[in-house]
Formats: sequence, structure tokens, C-alpha cells
Amino acid sequence: MEYFRQRFIDELNDEGPVTVRTFEWPSVDVLSTMAPELYEAHFVDWLAGQKQNAKDRAREFLTQNGCLDRFNHLSAQCHNQRVLPFVGAGLSRSSGFPMWGDFLATLTADYPACRPDLESHLAAWRYEEAAQLMLDRMGKDIFDEAVQSTFGHKAKAINGPIQLLPLVFDRGAMTTNFDYILDRVYDQSGKRFDAVFSGQYLREAPRRIGDNPHCLLRLHGEADSGIGRVLAQTEYEANYGVEGSYREVLRAILNASSLLFMGCSLNVDRTLTALIELKRAAVVASPRHYAFLPLTVGLDREARRAELGRADIHPIWYPPEDHDQAIEDLLISLMEGGLHD
Repeated sequence: MEYFRQRFIDELNDEGPVTVRTFEWPSVDVLSTMAPELYEAHFVDWLAGQKQNAKDRAREFLTQNGCLDRFNHLSAQCHNQRVLPFVGAGLSRSSGFPMWGDFLATLTADYPACRPDLESHLAAWRYEEAAQLMLDRMGKDIFDEAVQSTFGHKAKAINGPIQLLPLVFDRGAMTTNFDYILDRVYDQSGKRFDAVFSGQYLREAPRRIGDNPHCLLRLHGEADSGIGRVLAQTEYEANYGVEGSYREVLRAILNASSLLFMGCSLNVDRTLTALIELKRAAVVASPRHYAFLPLTVGLDREARRAELGRADIHPIWYPPEDHDQAIEDLLISLMEGGLHD
């Protein structure tokens, strides 16, 4: 698994270079050149240990949090390719992209008069209003440039557990992110998306993915185009409101798939609201949804379960101390077929 290859190389090189008089070579270069079969065998053994450690950690915290059985049920669904990953900003953060609130806060550097109102909106989780405030003050062209400059980087190094998604999910993905990490991760894994739907083309997605399910759905648009973008309040209203099409797109997707939310806060969220309304209006039961969520100190689990349950989303709690490690452990456990005894 190439995701782990660099870690393996770093561990070998930590033993120090091989020195012959005044010449030095990294340990990994010497081993891979002089004994390539031993090098690969050692990597295979090391990787098996890494996977087992991940499964042991996941089993421990899932058992402690009362989520082991739910996780194994999700694993069975993933094995049958009935689950679609829904990727939020939390999985792009490891590659250097900011969370939404942090991005909006940076915009006040040139517009300091907006800072008090912006901070008030962000403190109350009013991200749509915060984005609308900056869009109105900056104007569309300047605002679009800021979005593209921040999230349009295609040369950034990809880091974090998002790289494991192609090894678990073959049916494509959904995202509200503007960046292009998912495109690149699936390209590099040899599983390039058959199609990418964004903006006005999302309306075609439910019909076309019936023939080519391995697609990426960009619900909120992309960094390099303001067309179909959903970030400010007026944009949310246009797409999720009565005249918008997003509820119908979600309804069509949900008829056949469970969603697994990763890197999503699912707090004050239009997608969450849309799912709640769709569940309320449904005549027949649709597949359940799941979310990897941090079990933060002081969280009212009963209230949170009730809130998410209204959208038929069921949390799989992980320890918040190391977000990337916990998500990695969960994804590796899904790759390995779950955590059954």
C-alpha cells in the first residue's frame, strides 16, 4: 500500500545512513538496491503490523464508545458497495487547506471593518451569513478570486487518510469541498472518476450514474468556477430552497445508497437540514446513513443522537485527540473487512 510506503522508508532511514569512508547512502537505498526481495518482504511484514495496530486501536475506541456493532454493520454495507463517502473539509485540512471559518476570517485582512460582524456570525455557526457578509462587501469578482486562490491549488502535497478512500469506495464520492484533492487521490490510485458533476450538471447526475456509478458529485461547486458555487446565503437559498434542485438530487442518490460522512461537522448544515426534510417526507424507508464524528468532552450524546437521528444519520464516535489517526484506523478497518471476532 503506497500510502504507507514513505513511513516505512522514514523508519528505515531513522537507523542512520550506511557509511563507507567519506561516502554515505540512505539505509533504504542500500537495502532496496542490494537486497530488493528482502526489502519488499520486510515492507509486507511491516505493513501487516501497521494494519493490525490500526484495527486494535479502532476496536478499542469503538468498544469503549459503544459503536463496534454499528461499525461492523457499516463494514458489511461497504463490502457490498452500498455506501457513498460524503467528504467534508476536515479531510482536506491535512493537505493544508483551511476550514470554512478560518478561510472567511482571512478575508478580513483587507476588510477589517467586517471583522466584528464576521466573528459574531462564526461564533454562532452562521457560516452562510458570514460568507454572504464578505461576498457583499468584497464583490463577486474579488470573492471568487479569493476562493480560487485558496482552494484551487493543484500542486499541494496530499496528506492524511483521504488517500485511503479509493481503497474502500469504488462507487465514487460526494463532497462539499471546493478543492481538487479527491480528483487527484482517485487519479493517483488508478481509479479516475468516470465523470465529475458540479453546478448545473448535478441535475444530470442521478440518471447518468446509473450507467457509470464511479463519479464525483461536487454539491457546492469547485474552486476554479463561481458557476454553481454554494457558499453564501443567497447561493444556499438558490440551490436548497423551494426552486432549487439539490433536494431532488439528494433524494435520487439516497434511494440506492447509504452515505458515510467524514470530515463533516454536521452541526448547522444545509445538507443535514435537507436530509431531515427528505426523511420526513419519505413514504418508504431509505438506507440509513453514518458519520465518523469526534466524541468531544462534554458532548450531550443523547441530544446529538436525536438531532442526527432526524436525518437517519448514526454516529460512529472516535477520540478527538488525533483526528487523522482515528480516521485512518477506521478506514483501514473497513479495508480489512471490519472488526469481527
